Amino acid sequence: MNRSPQPLPDITPGTLLLLEANDWSYGRDLTPGTSVAIAVTGIRDLLYRSDEWIWVLGHRPECEYPNVDRHSPCMEVRAKIAALHRQVAAS
Repeated sequence: MNRSPQPLPDITPGTLLLLEANDWSYGRDLTPGTSVAIAVTGIRDLLYRSDEWIWVLGHRPECEYPNVDRHSPCMEVRAKIAALHRQVAAS
């Protein structure tokens, strides 16, 4: 049986996402139970991804990425898809 995962919101690179503590479950070098801000560079949409979670790649707002040569994302956060939909709808 094939399943279709929940559609992802259209998030433009450069969008600043503000995730509350319960909107994400894991992030590289992040403190659990805190709010997180991420300037999005992309979404890792895996073939067999969860219907609830998605990996968001980006930069910390204080990162100097606009002023330097392009570099790899300095953040990777496992975020709730519903939280991303809420943020897009509110903007």
